[in-house]
Amino acid sequence: MTSRLITELGFAVIVLAGIGLAVASHLVPRRIPPLTSVLAVVMRRRTTRIALIVAWWWVGWHFFVGH
Repeated sequence: MTSRLITELGFAVIVLAGIGLAVASHLVPRRIPPLTSVLAVVMRRRTTRIALIVAWWWVGWHFFVGH
């Protein structure tokens, strides 16, 4: 297996896990809260919002800026 294939499979697993969590949150909302509820709680603090902006900046810089 090439490293590219392993990387693509890893991303596919992450995407499928996210879809699975989204479906599960609608089927069993008492055990798994929807993403909007989680984000509403997380985004209450200013430091969390700043950390999220920095994280998105880092991702954009490393993956979308041409080298």
